[in-house]
Amino acid sequence: MKSQIIDVQKLKKFDDAKRYQETIFTDDHNRISMLCLKPGQDVVTHTHHGSHIWTVIEGEGELLSGKDSQKISVGQIVVVPALEDHGIRNASSENLVIASITAKGD
Repeated sequence: MKSQIIDVQKLKKFDDAKRYQETIFTDDHNRISMLCLKPGQDVVTHTHHGSHIWTVIEGEGELLSGKDSQKISVGQIVVVPALEDHGIRNASSENLVIASITAKGD
């Protein structure tokens, strides 16, 4: 396999009805998905068997982790340990774009 550069700006899409999610890379071990959320949209809280990593590419959002929430914004990387309940909400007035990295099959 060759190195790849993925241009998220060319791939991002938004849907008025629900958040948009697309797998933009996958191999034998990992998966990278792009999530595009309009204001008010969210990723419901969930868990994974492995760590979950989110990188904020555009906009601001709110990380929901257990019963806590905290603001996240461009340039931040969120690392959620295995089996920790987590989600994201776009509580801002701007679009939110996130790269989501998980172990394949998780």
